[in-house]
Amino acid sequence: MNIQIDTLSYNSRFRKVPPIYKIIFTILLCVMVFLSHIPVQITIFLGVFVFLCCYEKIPVGVLLKWIAVPSLFLFASMPAIILQVSNLNEINSDIWLSIIKIDNWQIYISESGLGLAKAIIFRSLSLFICVFALVMTAPFNEILHALHKMRTPQVLLDILVGMYRFIFIFLRYAGELYMVFQSRGGNVTWKRTFHSVGLVIVQLFMKTFEKYKRMLLVMESRGFHDQLYYADEQRKMAPRKFTGGALFILFILIGLEWWCRGS
Repeated sequence: MNIQIDTLSYNSRFRKVPPIYKIIFTILLCVMVFLSHIPVQITIFLGVFVFLCCYEKIPVGVLLKWIAVPSLFLFASMPAIILQVSNLNEINSDIWLSIIKIDNWQIYISESGLGLAKAIIFRSLSLFICVFALVMTAPFNEILHALHKMRTPQVLLDILVGMYRFIFIFLRYAGELYMVFQSRGGNVTWKRTFHSVGLVIVQLFMKTFEKYKRMLLVMESRGFHDQLYYADEQRKMAPRKFTGGALFILFILIGLEWWCRGS
């Protein structure tokens, strides 16, 4: 999967645009996502999705798989937000749907929790696809170099390098263990499925951290001393088409947000 992402980023049609301008545009989009209403967030999400599929020629299946990864953790955290517990004797107008009643207590889905969950889901997915678009249009080493030029704290750059490597180590072993899981008939019965999934998860984290520890040892053996260095590159100006298009998109989004606030 990491090879596929690197291949797509190096073959991107926006490869010639200096990464520092793409980072600035991504930051501005993320600020818009934070400050805007849900219709603007949906517009940003759909716009970036169409851009990646139609202009960057990224397969829809690949894009949906990467969106599914954060969505899994996102939706797994939703029950803690939408579910509430209250006493039956209390008058509560926030109840949207009562699920279960036990003695004098009830578990219900709250209207305020649904509203908060909806806001979190749209904002999180919009932020993810904006950052994902940056990764798909600029190689990771160029992004690091641009962040270094922007005076990003060194510790943050080191964390990004470690996280980037850790994610793909995790995905690699997850794919290998999934193949083992399927080849051994791990999904014959529900009981055997849960047992096999538990074993796979334990092995997955053990192998991932072992590989990550080896990577750190290799870095130290090659002279790593708490800081990564980046080669200087010749500074380039952004094409006028990119600058004009970015300003036009931001202008449209600001206008849409203005309309949402006024309506």
